[in-house]
Amino acid sequence: MTLYRLAAPLLAVPFLLGTTASAWAHAFQSGADFYEQFQEGGSVILTYPSVLLPLVAAGFLAGLWHTDGMARTFPAFLGGVLLGIPLASFVGPVVGVLLIVLGMATASLAALLTRHHPIECLTLGFATGLLAIMVSLEGHGLFELPFFIHLGIVLLSIVVFVASANLARLSIDRFQHPFVAIGFRVAASWIAAVLLLILAFQFRG
Repeated sequence: MTLYRLAAPLLAVPFLLGTTASAWAHAFQSGADFYEQFQEGGSVILTYPSVLLPLVAAGFLAGLWHTDGMARTFPAFLGGVLLGIPLASFVGPVVGVLLIVLGMATASLAALLTRHHPIECLTLGFATGLLAIMVSLEGHGLFELPFFIHLGIVLLSIVVFVASANLARLSIDRFQHPFVAIGFRVAASWIAAVLLLILAFQFRG
């Protein structure tokens, strides 16, 4: 079982890395179609593992923390998301590395700890929302991009966080078995392992 847990994320990495190079300095090219702009913004969240996985990790952590973990963490997460929009124009590519490291830390805490502190979850939720938006908009000035690209990025980041948190919490509450929580902790450990390997490939260039 131990070998399987180690091998599974390693086998997933080539596929994930094949879908991503750098998850920052995105070149948005949509025309006047609002729906296409929304799709293009949302695709940054869904198609870049180095952005998607930290959001999922933060959601799992909130869901594992408390029955109302998502509701309690959401205001902090949303605050980070909204603050990230104006701050994105002041950051450089290093913010992408910071998001990966943050995702690794969040996933590791979700995997290793059986109990979580409110300050831990609120702080990591805020930081994840902040860095995810800053990475997604990095390389672009404030409101340089169309409104619907911003809307797609913001809404999809919220959807991923909320869906991940609710999936974890509702599964735990529905099945009432210790193995369910353990399963999400194992999934969090896989996220940490994949992010570690993505980070290694980033530094390798």
